[in-house]
Amino acid sequence: MGGDPVTGAGDRNDRMDERGVNGAEVPRQGKWRSGGVTLILIPLVIVIVWLLENYLLAGDTGLFRKASLPGLVLYTVLSGIVVGILVPVVRIRAAFLSGAVNMFQIGLRSLRRTVAAISLTALAGYTGFVIMSLIGQGLDRLTGATLFILLLPTAIAAVIICWAFVGTHVQAYVRSSGVVISVFTGVLLTALIFAISMSILFATADFREMFGWFFALGCVAGLFFFAVRDIWATIIVVTSGLVVLQNSRIDPAYLVPFNPGVALCGILATCVLVGVHGYFSRHYMTVILPGK
Repeated sequence: MGGDPVTGAGDRNDRMDERGVNGAEVPRQGKWRSGGVTLILIPLVIVIVWLLENYLLAGDTGLFRKASLPGLVLYTVLSGIVVGILVPVVRIRAAFLSGAVNMFQIGLRSLRRTVAAISLTALAGYTGFVIMSLIGQGLDRLTGATLFILLLPTAIAAVIICWAFVGTHVQAYVRSSGVVISVFTGVLLTALIFAISMSILFATADFREMFGWFFALGCVAGLFFFAVRDIWATIIVVTSGLVVLQNSRIDPAYLVPFNPGVALCGILATCVLVGVHGYFSRHYMTVILPGK
């Protein structure tokens, strides 16, 4: 896939090539250091803040093991939306302007492509749910749907942070090493971050066992994201995986037939991501230039 990403007419003047002001070439060492700060250090700082927030708002309080609707709303707004979606989006926009990433790479696709990816992924997930129910290992549909909505804000933040943000930035940093190294590094690093974050959120006595399962889910989600490049489909994969892993570890009070607080949190996080997708779709696009 040759060519350079064009982020939008209004932002072209904000982009610079590898030649500095007045035509002076930027030293390679300077470019390397600048790339390290932008693509590695800043994402790492944001990840640390997100992990700390997860621990304080959910892990330390046992939010998912002991129902607290005010706590759930606070966690969703601060950790799930502000730090989990909006802060990474600001940095992703900066990466757009620098040409480090584009719409395809972060998984924000056209409406038609997004609907197709969501439909196929949801169908596959529902088929798995039905099969598990037939062999006596699944949840009833209402409980499964409520649990999916409860875990949706967590999955949205995890996908944005781990893959759309950190994964694409790490791949941009090691891109010169080749596709195999880029994908391998991206999958392992993001799976590790995902496993740590989920272990902090759902900390239990069987921490070591659950860390392994979370890491496995992170590897599956990472491979899926880098292959399909669709945020929404990856969110379905991650949420479904969390439902399977956490269904017996969630306070049943969250899973009553209709819990307004749970529904509010799921809808709020989804609407914010829809708004972000709409904003990027209106202001940015990726154009493949032939002959390069």
